Amino acid sequence: MISARQTDRRAGSERIAGLNRKALPERAAPHPIRLTPNLYIAHTQPGFEGIAAEEIAGRIRGAREIARRVIPDRAGMTIFFAPTAGKLGAIRTAEDLFGLCGYRAGLGASSAALDKIRAAAREAPLVEAALAARVKLSPGTRAGRRLKFRVIARMAGEHEYRRVDFQRAVERGILERGDHTWRLEEEDADAEFWASMIDAEFFLTVRLSDDRMRHRDYKAAHRPASLRASSAAALAWLSQPREDDVVLDPFCGAGTILIERAHLGRYAMLLGSDRDQAALAAARINVGARYKPIQLENWDAGAIPLGDASVNKIVTNLPWGLRYGSHGENRKLYPQWIREFTRVLKSGGVMVMLTAEWRLMRELERTGKIAPSRIIRVSVLGRPAAIYVCRKE
Repeated sequence: MISARQTDRRAGSERIAGLNRKALPERAAPHPIRLTPNLYIAHTQPGFEGIAAEEIAGRIRGAREIARRVIPDRAGMTIFFAPTAGKLGAIRTAEDLFGLCGYRAGLGASSAALDKIRAAAREAPLVEAALAARVKLSPGTRAGRRLKFRVIARMAGEHEYRRVDFQRAVERGILERGDHTWRLEEEDADAEFWASMIDAEFFLTVRLSDDRMRHRDYKAAHRPASLRASSAAALAWLSQPREDDVVLDPFCGAGTILIERAHLGRYAMLLGSDRDQAALAAARINVGARYKPIQLENWDAGAIPLGDASVNKIVTNLPWGLRYGSHGENRKLYPQWIREFTRVLKSGGVMVMLTAEWRLMRELERTGKIAPSRIIRVSVLGRPAAIYVCRKE
């Protein structure tokens, strides 16, 4: 049986009795952010922003989280300070990185706020610093005097104006700036501004990363319902990587979790298994000749041919019963899988499991099959899910 270890400081807010948003208390208004140099924003899928904050603080000396925000069903945001942008490209748990260059809080919901948004974009004080950070993070990008730009606009909350009106206000503000000769160009922009209106807060950012951060270059073969690389990295990060890790993913699919674990640091062995031969073929293509030592096998997760206490980390995306299998099958199989995971896991070992079957997992917790030390509610491609972190005593 997996028993609970002491819950960390944030576990209380992360544990769930259910995933019904209506049951949650109304959010208090967030504290305004003090706009200072070297502030950045990492975007994740909703719920993963806290894990990204942990990785950033753990891997970048001097980095610290300032605040968090969420655009429901779209993105999680960790806002953080880092002494330099040079090392931000090593972050694995983020899908996109941005330099925060303008901010204003306390804006009303009426159309009168559009003039204030336009002024905030025109007067944003840290655009030049964000452009310089972009050149560091994405060599080859332009930061010259004449710059073409485009604006990606997003809104969350109730407002009397439309998203297109918000976008136009930001565009006009940038065109009025005197720091560069700006030209609005949707198709071939030199710089990409992301403008977010979250309730009464306006964020203006410059995108520092490109599509290579979200779409990893090793993903030559894809599988339906494959986990996004940044989310796979988040699961691997929660396993607390160590050099002596023997890591098992019993539902390895295209190998994304194992490959992301390899990028987080040294390990003793990576073990992946799947009953789907096509999935294993995809994993072998993605792994290629890299990430050794690694072993990919056609094993049944309910009868893993490994000895007792033979691995110290299990990191996996459990079947959700949607594209593959069914909820009825999962009710029978989850207890069997958990028993097998517990058998092969060493004392002190960690299991990290992602699933949308949170009612089933709650039942397993209630009957003592699992005792998570941490449960993190997330959204994966718009579907509520949860990550369960368990340690075997």
